[in-house]
Amino acid sequence: MTGASRGIGLGAARALGESGARVILVARGADRLTRAEDELKAAGIDAVSSAFDLMNTAGIAGWFDACVREFGQPEILVNAAGIQRRGLATELPLADWNEVLAVNTTAIFELSRCFARGLIAAGRKGKIVNIASLMTAASRRGVSAYTASKGAVGQLTKALAIEWAEHGILVNAIAPGYIVTELNEALLADAEFDAWVKKRCPLGRWGMPEDVAWPIVFLASAAADFITGQVIYVDGGWLSTF
Repeated sequence: MTGASRGIGLGAARALGESGARVILVARGADRLTRAEDELKAAGIDAVSSAFDLMNTAGIAGWFDACVREFGQPEILVNAAGIQRRGLATELPLADWNEVLAVNTTAIFELSRCFARGLIAAGRKGKIVNIASLMTAASRRGVSAYTASKGAVGQLTKALAIEWAEHGILVNAIAPGYIVTELNEALLADAEFDAWVKKRCPLGRWGMPEDVAWPIVFLASAAADFITGQVIYVDGGWLSTF
């Protein structure tokens, strides 16, 4: 579980743990990650952690191999890590663009194929759940890098699902709407934006991490064994109206 120290990642780790999974928590900040691990263990969840900065895409393969040696080959991969860099396209520093694409897209590709290689070599099946976004299907001003990265996640989900279907590795994505997380702190603090979200969303509220966590559990479970290559929008009805 990447991005597991907070927000959607931590919520999904908790839900998977409550459902009986042993979870390997992955995030960049070791201190925050340790706190998340302790929190889950206190709740009776079998959790371990491995700190790693996914922006270091060249180091993912070596780090993943080390995790497998320490914890064993996982059967479920949830790619929940993500970053945001806001700014108009004409003004956004190229370094910001590259960072967003590295974490939100390239890291998912590299980690997913490391995961798949191990399963294929062992002749085992598995599940990958990627975290996409409303921006997989739409956009708004000031988030060109994020929109591009999440659009790529949606298409990558389909591409990997087709490539690995014969090996029994199912690949799907959850595309959340506006969720109460630290990534959205600036938006939550903007009273005008907060009111717009609540008015625009048919369910009249922001989503919570647990609203996303349980659909992730569903896709990771045997109940979803005939579902692959799908992007499921968990957005309170956002994309169904205008």
